[in-house]
Amino acid sequence: MTRLHAISTVIFVVALGVYGYMQWQNANMLDALMASDEEKPEFIANDLQTSKFDQDGNLSHTIYAEQMSHYSGAAETIFKHPSYTLYPNDGTSAWNISANEGKLIANKELILERRVRAVAEQTDNFISEIHSKALQLDLIENTIRTDQTIMIKGRDFTMYGSGLFVDIDTTKMTINEHVQTIYKNP
Repeated sequence: MTRLHAISTVIFVVALGVYGYMQWQNANMLDALMASDEEKPEFIANDLQTSKFDQDGNLSHTIYAEQMSHYSGAAETIFKHPSYTLYPNDGTSAWNISANEGKLIANKELILERRVRAVAEQTDNFISEIHSKALQLDLIENTIRTDQTIMIKGRDFTMYGSGLFVDIDTTKMTINEHVQTIYKNP
């Protein structure tokens, strides 16, 4: 009977091992499926255009993008060729900021990258254009910042530097490092 008992024990251990291996494989497959679902956008929109208004009903900003992909799990929205128009609270001239790529994080911060260009809609502004590789917009504080190289075009000048901080509401601008300014003859 001991030989039969030993064979039964070996079969039971092998069956238990196979069952455990199958459960482990199923758990890994479930994890992989859940991970791939989190990587997929919740929805995609093409030729998106949206406007946001403040509590008083004034236009706060508009966004246009060739394509938008929203990921709810990460609270991120990815834009292809976004164009963001920001309307300051004081009613001064709006700014249109465009880029090749953009990412909105938790509806608070917009990061624009690759060929970023900010253009004042009012043509007689002291500063008419800002160019950079990347800009970060804080949508709560209405500020723009970058650590990248920048080019600023104005009425009669072109300025080069690196690092920029702009408060849209007060129109206060700070450049971290000024490199060169070229003045045009009036």
